[in-house]
Amino acid sequence: MPISCMIRAGRKSGMNVTEAILQRWTQRVTRMRSALERLDDAGAEAAKVGPRWNVRDLVGHFVYWNAEAAARMPELASGKDRPRYDLDQINEEVYRKYRRMSYVMLLPQLRASEQQVTAAIRAVPPALLIDSPVRSWIDDALMDHYDHHWPGLRDAVHPES
Repeated sequence: MPISCMIRAGRKSGMNVTEAILQRWTQRVTRMRSALERLDDAGAEAAKVGPRWNVRDLVGHFVYWNAEAAARMPELASGKDRPRYDLDQINEEVYRKYRRMSYVMLLPQLRASEQQVTAAIRAVPPALLIDSPVRSWIDDALMDHYDHHWPGLRDAVHPES
């Protein structure tokens, strides 16, 4: 459901913009967790989400980028410019870092990073969650990022889909 519809529906139910965004975030987290819970270490190692990455690699990727997205929200809310990244370089470094960890060790870190995101969204003044650089950041770095990787994870976990 588009956020504008959720906000209108939320106004009728008493939900504010923060809660509407958190609802969208929670939907993505829940969808991902449901898929991830189907795997153990061996399954996460074997299930490919792309030509190079397996599910464990994807979890490490999200651990890093969720924490990064959460850390940048206060800066964006205070008026700082959106950060620029060399995505290929950072993703390679993240890949190498988390490649050494087991899937079951990464899952609690993923949950912690998701909680960091939730706390960061809650800390943003509601007026900045409607049409602002921080709102664009939330959509791009979190919502769209989860949506981007969902088909690969879905197909890895449910190959018959």
